[in-house]
Amino acid sequence: MTGFDQAAYDRDGFVVLQDHLAPAEVDVLVTEFEHLVATPSPALILESDGTTVRGHHGGHLVSDVFADLVRLPRFLSLSEDVLGGPVYVHQFKINAKRALVGDHWEWHQDFTFWHLEDGMPRPRAVNFALFLDDVTEFNGPLTFVPGSHRGGQVSTETRAGTSWTDTLSSTLRHQITPATLEAALAGREMVAPKGPRGTVVMFDSLLLHASSSNLSPFDRRMVVLTYNSVENALATVEDPRPEFVAARDVDPLEAVPDHALERRVGSSR
Repeated sequence: MTGFDQAAYDRDGFVVLQDHLAPAEVDVLVTEFEHLVATPSPALILESDGTTVRGHHGGHLVSDVFADLVRLPRFLSLSEDVLGGPVYVHQFKINAKRALVGDHWEWHQDFTFWHLEDGMPRPRAVNFALFLDDVTEFNGPLTFVPGSHRGGQVSTETRAGTSWTDTLSSTLRHQITPATLEAALAGREMVAPKGPRGTVVMFDSLLLHASSSNLSPFDRRMVVLTYNSVENALATVEDPRPEFVAARDVDPLEAVPDHALERRVGSSR
């Protein structure tokens, strides 16, 4: 497990953590994800075709496997160090990005949605993207503008929409214009971290990012864990998104043993 590079994180807004999950741990997570998405649930988001699973939210609230995952010290301790104290899970999602049909995610900053939709006061949150499949240039990798987090929250144009699902579809409610993206790219270039399953990308909530559609015959499943400081609790908003999308329970997490997932290897449901 590669150590965390604080200087690189501060400079670029992201770091890649190689071999952060063992192959057997990834197998456990994949099995659990496929079990969850086989069951109808309000937490399931579909692609525009109305049938293909785009993602699942709040898995840590209904699955012991994912409840252990968010409490592993390799994620929990690192998020506490970066955010300066106890944390809770603001958001837990798994993006399916199915082979050939997994759609794109438009350019955005996560904090824009958490601030405007959920009432998060400050960008005192951090993401961990866990690769459940090998990520290549062909299956829709995350694409970043390194250093863009240092420019703060950018302006957006808001599309019409009345449902919380409009914040999770391939046409996002809060849209970044070409001019805004061009300005953010001045003196910078886009990068798309790739790597084998088990790789983790840790990134700032203000980092501009997107992902293209999956052009390959292989899935690109990815867990995204978002930790928020307990001192950064969400404000009251009108018509809040469901708890499984944006949590309002700020009880700090307590760690489980770092081998908690290994104990589940080979177990049957």
